[in-house]
Parts: sequence; C-alpha cells; structure tokens
Amino acid sequence: MTMIYTVDAFNRTDELLDFEIEIPKEKLPDISMVMNWSASDYNDFVAGLGGFDLREEQVKAIEDILNKRFFRDDLDFQISSGEM
Repeated sequence: MTMIYTVDAFNRTDELLDFEIEIPKEKLPDISMVMNWSASDYNDFVAGLGGFDLREEQVKAIEDILNKRFFRDDLDFQISSGEM
C-alpha cells in the first residue's frame, strides 16, 4: 500500500479538480503545524483517512514548506490523503 498526500485545487465554478500538488511524507510534520492538527488528526491523515479544507493563509504557508507557488484566488483548496 502506497499512501499519497496532496494539496488539491478545485475550480469554484464547476468544482472539478484543476490540479494537485504532491506532498512528500517527510514534510507532513511541518504541514501538521500549519494545520494545527491534534495527534489523532495527524495519525488519521497519515493513514489516508483525512481531507481538510484550506484557508488562503494555510495554502501560502504550505507553499513555503514545499517551496512551490500555486495559490490562485479563483480556486478552492483542500489537503487530502489516500492510497495510490
């Protein structure tokens, strides 16, 4: 079983996935700090049981952690995990 962790960007008009950014597992502790997860939330997310809506400031903090720029005002963002 391979887990994948992503930031997902959705079009606000049709709610379709516009793109996703993969999150390396080693970045999850830093992401957890941005998300302010409890230990239970973190463990559920790592196990592939979670999905969370992201606010603009969270997306921008995750951009800094991943050293990538992807925020756009016209999209909604979520962070998710699951099996690949």
